[in-house]
Amino acid sequence: MEITSITERRAAYITYLLEENKLDAILISRPVHIRYLTGFTGSNGLVLVTHRNRYFITDSRYEVQAAAEVQNWKVVIAKGGLYDEIKRKNFLRNATHIGIESKYLSYKQYKVNQKKISGKRWKALNVTIEPLMLQKSRSEIDSIKKAIAISEQTFSHVVGMIRPGMPEKEIAAEITYQHRLNGAEGDAFESIVASGARAALPHAKPTNKKIKNKELIVIDFGCTFNGYHSDITRTIAVGRPDSESRKCYTIVNEALHLATDAVRDGISCKKLDSVGRGYIRKSGYGKYFNHSLGHGIGLDVHELPRISPYSKEQLVEDSTITLEPGIYVPERFGIRIEDDIRVTTDGCELLTTLPRELMTV
Repeated sequence: MEITSITERRAAYITYLLEENKLDAILISRPVHIRYLTGFTGSNGLVLVTHRNRYFITDSRYEVQAAAEVQNWKVVIAKGGLYDEIKRKNFLRNATHIGIESKYLSYKQYKVNQKKISGKRWKALNVTIEPLMLQKSRSEIDSIKKAIAISEQTFSHVVGMIRPGMPEKEIAAEITYQHRLNGAEGDAFESIVASGARAALPHAKPTNKKIKNKELIVIDFGCTFNGYHSDITRTIAVGRPDSESRKCYTIVNEALHLATDAVRDGISCKKLDSVGRGYIRKSGYGKYFNHSLGHGIGLDVHELPRISPYSKEQLVEDSTITLEPGIYVPERFGIRIEDDIRVTTDGCELLTTLPRELMTV
């Protein structure tokens, strides 16, 4: 029952987009959006919605898969290219104004479409179903929780292996292996393992650099389960780090606590960002926090809302977000702590269960 109602609600939102933008049809081409609307997990598909029909179009490789995964949509198996099938079946014969996902459709494909399906007016839609994806269903939250549980199990194993002399790449490879071993579909992104001065690079890639005693290591990791993501960061110490590193860790940890306590339905993302960022600034390290406080998480590892000083969005109940304050002192050390959170009416549910206190190996 839940699956049917969710499918209908999502399809109804596309109808709303048609009316809101005065369109005759909308083409959805981004795979993540197609999966969200139809349940299809393959790599080649299109969604076409008109005021009278909603089509899911794929090729013969996915005929059996589409029959199993896609409900309440007219499944069309293309005999050639997907856009060629739209033209061949004349699905747009009564449509003049057609919306497209301009952020995800290449200019080349757009020009090809103009030639194949001529006589139409194409409207670029910068946003399509992203706002609908903000509020998660029970099954979506359950999938995110499972991804988090897998990542936490993985981290607990990996952190027990870390010793001075280990290369960063070896730690990252073990995360990938353990994610798979524990039931993940794969990593959510390439894990960040950055030690010592390299930890001051927020998006550092793991290298052959060997872990040294008295260093901090930033480990940013996540996995996918049923298409949904986890995204967690912990900073650990190898031996006892210097006093400033310990001081900054305490500042970042407190910023995360304050921001978590401020989460609730209706709070502006700009205000939430200012809670964590403001504490770090008042502590004297504002210039060393150079990215947003957090972001939404779901079928994308980074999705709406953006929790930054420039955000115009608000949190909504049952949205899932990350909070990840940090301090990065160039050529010395870096610290980041990141948790995954579900927004509730009057607060939040902390989905991540790993301790926030500084762990020492």
